[in-house]
Amino acid sequence: MPTSSIPQHREAAAWVPLLLEILNQKGRCRWPLRGQSMLPTLPSDCEIDVAPLPFDVPLGSLIVFANGDALVAHRLVRRAGAKWIAQGDHRRSPDRGLDPAQVLGIVRAAYLPNGEQCWPPALSGALAWYWIARYHMYRAARFAIRAMYGRPRG
Repeated sequence: MPTSSIPQHREAAAWVPLLLEILNQKGRCRWPLRGQSMLPTLPSDCEIDVAPLPFDVPLGSLIVFANGDALVAHRLVRRAGAKWIAQGDHRRSPDRGLDPAQVLGIVRAAYLPNGEQCWPPALSGALAWYWIARYHMYRAARFAIRAMYGRPRG
């Protein structure tokens, strides 16, 4: 993916072009994961192996995108028109819609501090569908609550 395909938003981190250059030249890179938004799928102290996006990114994939000065790894749970919707497995609400050009790569594997691979498990495909179904369940619940009580004003 050429660097020029990533929109240069004001809040985008200065290291995004460098990361894209590394991905393009080396084909992958490792990045330390911090935070708990992907529990229980990814431990908060693991290292993710990031690769360039394949031509077709299936729903359920763990995608990587920049959000300000942070690199975020969340699950692709839906495509809504021209936007991709991602959500952390430990979150109840999705991220804002992403332009596919904002997505930097895909997580191919994750490793514990001792070097042992902790993701993907043997049943990662079935587990991905669980997280996608969970997203749609919460989405339906949000619509139902809005229909019953209306949207808050403000």
